[in-house]
Amino acid sequence: MSIKTPLRLLGMVLTMGLFSACDMLEDVYDDPVVEKQEGQYYVDATDYAQWVYINLHTPVPTITISTISLDDLQETGAPQEWDIAHHRYDVKTNGASVLMTPYHSIEALEKAGLPSEGEWTTDEESEQCITVDMSHMMEGYLVYAPGHKNTTIGQWVEVDTSNMPPNYTMHDNVMLLRLADGTYAALQLANFMSTDSYQVKGWMTVNYKYPIFK
Repeated sequence: MSIKTPLRLLGMVLTMGLFSACDMLEDVYDDPVVEKQEGQYYVDATDYAQWVYINLHTPVPTITISTISLDDLQETGAPQEWDIAHHRYDVKTNGASVLMTPYHSIEALEKAGLPSEGEWTTDEESEQCITVDMSHMMEGYLVYAPGHKNTTIGQWVEVDTSNMPPNYTMHDNVMLLRLADGTYAALQLANFMSTDSYQVKGWMTVNYKYPIFK
């Protein structure tokens, strides 16, 4: 015995199936899975003529180094995809805004929740953004390169040059970054010197978590 399905009913069934499939695909594409990562990275930012780029959108942070020419002050080797970049104690972002929080651990920030108040700052651009050549210091001048950097993150190492040698003060406040795609990342400076016995300044040890407050 065969069962005949009216064409009208069959069309309704096919349409319902089509909408169900579309709904499933819409969920997949509208809500991409972002793999959560957290830990610590350690980068050599000692060279004044380099930027060290960090991409937090990869399963583990991707690190790329670019070079600034002392001849024409042009930068080469910067990646297309990145989130933050280190130059000594300076940091620039790829379209992010930054909030310095009062918390001294990422766990404490998470427990408190996404801050509802505070001043978010974007990068500032200038013709004398970063120092790229210190060799002329005794002659009374330094060489600067144009660019942009975030002055809020730059507060994590305070350098007082009123006396010699300079006095360095580290601030381990957690920095909350609202990235260009609307996701959040947390960064905390753990150390600004190398972990060997030489303790060379400019080696940055950073605690991180991404994404946070998803």
